Amino acid sequence: AFPSLSPRLSMYVALHLPYLHSADAIGRIDKSTLSQQTLMELFIGNMTNNDFICGPADNPRNLSQWKGVYLDDTHNVIQIHWSHVKLGGSIALQWLPSTVKMVVMEKKEYTSDWMVGTLDLTALPHTLDYLRLPGHFFDGEISLTTLPDKMEYLNVCFNKLGGSLDLTRLPSAMKFLGLSWNVFQGVTDFSQLPASLEVLDVSHNTSLQGVIHLESRESEFANVDATEIGVEYLK
Repeated sequence: AFPSLSPRLSMYVALHLPYLHSADAIGRIDKSTLSQQTLMELFIGNMTNNDFICGPADNPRNLSQWKGVYLDDTHNVIQIHWSHVKLGGSIALQWLPSTVKMVVMEKKEYTSDWMVGTLDLTALPHTLDYLRLPGHFFDGEISLTTLPDKMEYLNVCFNKLGGSLDLTRLPSAMKFLGLSWNVFQGVTDFSQLPASLEVLDVSHNTSLQGVIHLESRESEFANVDATEIGVEYLK
């Protein structure tokens, strides 16, 4: 459930329980009808130690006072920076406010606190161009076919993500894609990578296979790392 939500938000969740806990909650509830405060509380509702960010769970601070949350002149959330903070539990990316451009949640070194659970990348804000979530215990499969058109940077390295990868519909703006040190597997089609892509890191996914056609690309990679996997390079 939502163990650390504020009382007012808990009441909202109770009233909308059938929708908020269903797989297609976003499709049934218009996010634009929810305040940014409510959306952010839903986003971190299953995180542990989130009092560091928003204060006491029973009386969270106003969003403008949350640590690591940056607002624009109209008080909309545009950036979230929670790097090297002792946070655990899970996140609900589908509740990110539609104005967010950057999310950085990097595990704090030498702690036993990790983010866990699955990552739903299918309902990210269309404004999001930077998402950095390395070093946690996120697992399950991820979809890379409906990422925001503006997304330039995605880093989910050093997690437990698995399943197959579909790299045929990445955003045309993508410059950095970090997928290393996970457990992705199967034959992957690398023939339709966007021309904008400068860095591709799929290393240390030992069951991943495929061929990267460097000769057919319009631009050169700054860095391609496919070590310790069954991927070939054709120049």
